[in-house]
Amino acid sequence: MISFVWPPGEPMLAGTGGSETYTAGHVRELLRRGIDAQVVTIGHGLKDGRQDFKDIPFVAFKDAAGLSDLPGTVVFVNKAYPVPTRNKAAIIFHCSIPRRSDRDRYKSFAAGKTIIATSIYSGQQWALYLDIPYSKVNIVLPFADPIYGNIKRSKESKKMRILFAGRLHPDKGIYTILEMMHQSDMRSKDFTTSIVTAGLHVEVGREIARMLKNYPYAKLIEAQKTVPAMARLLARTDTLLMPSVFAEPFGMLSVEAQHAGCRVIASNVGGLPETNCGLLTLVDSRSPRALLTGIKQAVALGPVTKKERDDAVEKFTLSESVNDLMEVIHA
Repeated sequence: MISFVWPPGEPMLAGTGGSETYTAGHVRELLRRGIDAQVVTIGHGLKDGRQDFKDIPFVAFKDAAGLSDLPGTVVFVNKAYPVPTRNKAAIIFHCSIPRRSDRDRYKSFAAGKTIIATSIYSGQQWALYLDIPYSKVNIVLPFADPIYGNIKRSKESKKMRILFAGRLHPDKGIYTILEMMHQSDMRSKDFTTSIVTAGLHVEVGREIARMLKNYPYAKLIEAQKTVPAMARLLARTDTLLMPSVFAEPFGMLSVEAQHAGCRVIASNVGGLPETNCGLLTLVDSRSPRALLTGIKQAVALGPVTKKERDDAVEKFTLSESVNDLMEVIHA
């Protein structure tokens, strides 16, 4: 049994971030292989997010004491509860590096556990933050669910279909996109732009969504709650924008989009450069003009060919990610 323990705070909600997608994908693949796996939540009862992930097992405990009785391997997600486990536990850090003032707390989370990060960049940053050798940090790269590589793309459109599907948060570069939308070149009839209203579970997301309610230059799309729904959206997209203004630990959406046959324009920061499946263009962050230049480059490169997509699908597979996870936690 492998139990992924969701951290304190929000329940595990679909469509809110890479940690949820990563965790659910690993559980599904382990179950497919006949390996028992589950998500464990503390203090949420049956309102712990299981309604968004009906195909994977959830276990809800009132408090963290129940973790001590779990068989097999416990994998804490981002934060660890201060309880003993039957076997050596692991902790996987999907999150960005916390504030310096939280360092002692995160050192306690990692103490005595197998430490996992989700990119080379992130692993290096965690080693520095925790003041440990980089060799002590194991890298288990994210992936794109096979659905993205298998989804049939819609017919090519006369207009380039541009999509922003990150959370509505300043860190994700939404304001860079809005500034870019007011550049004269974006008034071209050759583009259509859509914005997914993800991240409404927090106030900042709701505030930005209210600002965009009557925005005339982009179509608003509801958050996609399932992998098939997100894959279908990407199959109707030509270019995905990821103009993050902070150092993403990795950026699963970049890989998912490339597997689905999209070109991706992303900020040259954090782990995003590591997501290259052959369809990635990197640009300066916080620069509307750089983002617009990236879009023009995507136009010049043209639609993704079958060979380009086939090559992309071979990188960052779910199977490889779970193989790496199993090797790390059973080492």
